[in-house]
Amino acid sequence: MIPSKNELVAISGASTGIGAATARRIAGRGYHVLAGVRRDEDADAIRADLIEPITLDITRADHIAALARRIADDPQKRALRAVINNAGIEVNAPIEVLPLGTWREQFEINLFGHIAMTQALLPALRDSRGRIVNISSVGAEATLPIYGAYAGSKAALESASDALRQEVRAQGIQVVIVQSGGVKTPMAEKSGPLSLRLAAAMSPEHTRLYGELIAATVKFQSAFLTRAITAEKAAARIAQITTTRRPRTRYSLGPDAAFTLPLNRILPDRLMDRIFAR
Repeated sequence: MIPSKNELVAISGASTGIGAATARRIAGRGYHVLAGVRRDEDADAIRADLIEPITLDITRADHIAALARRIADDPQKRALRAVINNAGIEVNAPIEVLPLGTWREQFEINLFGHIAMTQALLPALRDSRGRIVNISSVGAEATLPIYGAYAGSKAALESASDALRQEVRAQGIQVVIVQSGGVKTPMAEKSGPLSLRLAAAMSPEHTRLYGELIAATVKFQSAFLTRAITAEKAAARIAQITTTRRPRTRYSLGPDAAFTLPLNRILPDRLMDRIFAR
């Protein structure tokens, strides 16, 4: 039997991958998880003891308001221990090529949706002196070519997290950034083929300018994913970070992040560019 912690944890993007695995890990620690999903079939797949699926598109104000009401009106009056902002999308193409609408979509989900979640749930976290865990990416600091939009949205999330951490510290709320490296997830597996499809639709001039670069970057990332950590392993670490008593402000996730981030912080930009190019 798992002893109940008598507290809630809300997580977005819990349909598959890191989010689903983290929901199960957190529930395994005895917390009641409000797992944000977008489709009924995803809700059926994640529903389990201590896991309550919640319809949640973080770009929709009504969905976020409904989640806030669910927490405020919890029949057992359980406190909100943590919010894990995990939902995200990844569409990679050269900056010149990627349509502005796709740029806006990635920022809408990867940044503004999390800001909206945070704004709505801060009152509950203030009452519980709870925690916000924002899932970022190693790319927020060390960005590969064609990853400008995705990495840019994550860098913006990290800057917002840094400001928020200082704003709410006196209120007893902790803000933690998790800089994830490569993880084997459905989103990561779809990323390369999607980039190649976008490349196939480029103009002849853009193909001449960027075609080889896109192919090489996708090939590198696809090869790397064969050695990336699993979603389960990533989830175990995120669950530990979410529930530990005194978390750090930043964590790297995966061996590539643990290696790349310190290197990026000490080497000159042009040297890192050459390393990535090779």
